[in-house]
Order: sequence, then structure tokens, then C-alpha cells
Amino acid sequence: MAPLSEDVDYIQLCVRRPVYLHGYAAPFVFLYAGWIYVWGAIIGFEQFEAGMVGCAAVAMLQVLVALFCLWSVHFRRFCTCNKVSNVKEAKLVKVMPTPNNGYPELVPLLQEKDEHGEIEYSFMFQKTKYVYNMDRKVFHDVEFPVGETLSFYQNWAGVDNGDEASGLQRIQRTYGDNRLDISLPKFAELFLERATAPFFVFQVFCVGLWCLDEYWYYSIFTLMMLVVFEATLVQQQLRNLSMIRDMGAKPYNLTVFRGRKWKLIQSDELVPGDLVSISKVWKLQFPASYKAVS
Repeated sequence: MAPLSEDVDYIQLCVRRPVYLHGYAAPFVFLYAGWIYVWGAIIGFEQFEAGMVGCAAVAMLQVLVALFCLWSVHFRRFCTCNKVSNVKEAKLVKVMPTPNNGYPELVPLLQEKDEHGEIEYSFMFQKTKYVYNMDRKVFHDVEFPVGETLSFYQNWAGVDNGDEASGLQRIQRTYGDNRLDISLPKFAELFLERATAPFFVFQVFCVGLWCLDEYWYYSIFTLMMLVVFEATLVQQQLRNLSMIRDMGAKPYNLTVFRGRKWKLIQSDELVPGDLVSISKVWKLQFPASYKAVS
């Protein structure tokens, strides 16, 4: 299979199963029931410790399967979703990037109506929009109008030749805004990500084993110190992200030709097809790629 783009190797259309059919739920109902039957019919309920050890082993296996769903996108897709071939049935997309271009993700499939009332299917991956082509039955990244002849750009009269309102809505829906936001996650989201990391889970498991010893209060103190340490790292990460976001270029005024007249807009409001006057901003860093037509 040929790569979808330079950044995406392949995708899989998926639909999420009900929670009770997830791999960490339904199979373990039978495991618990099977072990309770073995405990009562073969071992005997009088062997309380042996029965509880078996229940604890099944519970640990269930927790481990749930954690693997967080650690591996492939395992999460296998345990929680079914693959589908029809884009109209899909709700999620598993995206596999090409080597050295990030990590696989399970992203939602977006549905929007275009100006003709038809549903357009798309998904976002690494700040890039991929749109479904109904004729070719494939997803592709958004194509920008950069391959036309020079005479085409010299004769261009702005966004939709005066039909500014509908033209802007259509272009903004297709290409999005002219900004790259660094989203600042919440503290709870980052802490949960670190708290479910394999090494931290191993540390908590060791603390649980140490609690079986008579000096259990030392283990509880160690666990509290681990939580405080992870919370400190999360707080530092949030400060770094906030600093990086503040270092971004601030939007500034630009003069563009829209609706058959020149008007002043912010640089983050630019859309593909805008005619921009750069005579007064040539010393600034340009907020987009341009083709000089005069």
C-alpha cells in the first residue's frame, strides 16, 4: 500500500464498540466466573487465601490489559474498536505515520456539510487536515492552489471575486485559520499521562508489595514522594509550554484585497487566495507563503 502522504503511511477506519465489549471488560467476566467456579468446585471455599490470590491475579491481568490500551494505539484499537471499510460507518481513524514522523494516533472522524449540503469527511493529524475524496475513495491532505500559471495569479481578483461572505466560509472550512496554536493541556491530563507511564506503574506496584511488610508506613511515604515528584515535573512542563507559546509571533495588521476593495485585517485571518499588499510590512516576518504578482 502506497503511503497516504509524506507524513502518513496508512490509516484504518474504526467504530468504537460498547464499553462492555471492550477487551478489558467482557473477557474478564468469564475469567472471574471461571475462577470462582474452580475455587468453589475444585479447591473449596475453605481455601480462602488461595481463592483470593487467584482473584487478585485476574484483577492484575485486567488492570494490565487496560494499561496496555493506554500505552499502545494498536492494542487500544484491537481491544476497543472494530475495523470498517465504509467511511460513512466510521467514527474513528487510526493513523500510522511514516518512520521518524511521530507516533500513531486514534483520532475522531469529522463530518461537516459543505456549501452544497453534502457531508465532507475529514480528520486532523499533527495539525494537518486530511479530506476524503468520494470519487477516488481515499483520504488526502488539503491541496493548496500553488500549481497554477503566473498569468492565473496576475489575473486573480481576490477571494471569490466579491462573493466575500460565502467564499470566506468555504475557504476557512477547508483550510482553517492561519495560526499554529500550542494548546496548553490541563494539569490533570498531564499528570494522568505520567501516572500511567510504565515506569511509574512499576514503582507503584513495588510500593504495593512493600506494603505487605510490617514497615508499610515507609512505603506509603515513598508513594507520596513519588506523587509529589511527578506533580512537580508536570508543573514545570506546563511552565515550559506556556513560555514556548508566548514566544510565538503575535498577529499584526495587513492590507488585503477582498470584496473588490482593500481592507485591513489581522495576519492570523489570512486565507489562501488573499491578495496582500506588502509595501508597508516588508520588514516584518511574513505570516504565510506568497507569490509576488506585481
